[in-house]
Amino acid sequence: MLSLHAFPKLHLTKEEYVYTILRTAIMRCELKPGEKLVIDSLSSELGVSPIPVRAALQRLQAEGLVEITPHTGAMVSKISPAMVNEIFLLLEALECMAFGVLAQKISDQDIDCLRTLVTAMEEAFLTDNISRWSDLNMEFHRVIAQITQMKMLIDFTDRVWDSWSRLRHCYLTPIVSERMAQSQAEHRQMIELLQRGETGELIALARQHNSQARETYQALLKDKY
Repeated sequence: MLSLHAFPKLHLTKEEYVYTILRTAIMRCELKPGEKLVIDSLSSELGVSPIPVRAALQRLQAEGLVEITPHTGAMVSKISPAMVNEIFLLLEALECMAFGVLAQKISDQDIDCLRTLVTAMEEAFLTDNISRWSDLNMEFHRVIAQITQMKMLIDFTDRVWDSWSRLRHCYLTPIVSERMAQSQAEHRQMIELLQRGETGELIALARQHNSQARETYQALLKDKY
């Protein structure tokens, strides 16, 4: 049974209700990579007809979270520790582009927003709340993309961070703490460089931030999986 079965239906269509439950369960790794998604079973469990379930699965397929094979059925898209390299290479490229745009146009309000996030991350770090820190870390990097107001850049960034979120819940939650202290220092440095408009230094830091994260997680995962 899905733990999100009691998710409130208020103001949601049946399709939105099913989509929200399944997407959240996939992102939290409650529905595991490679797990089969049987429409009739999901329909019965969620108390809806097969039609909204089928529509929700098609939406999730478009996001890359579900794979649907004709005459075979649907399953949760596979994800593995090996994806760390791909995820961080993409994040590095996307964030370098974002910083190239932002360094010359970021506002004081934007800076304040990023500082607020880093302060909240600091509190999570000091209380060793890894889950909270990880969620805020993703929000920090998503906000950097959002400030550019470049729709495609935002969409691609969100898609990659969704992959990272699944990877973290499936494999990385116990070891994310290895990166927290260094990441915090680098986030604060990013804000200072943004405020000063130092594009070259920002892009170099983004490359360093992502490459070191990639190497750290790959090394830790190699020991554990």
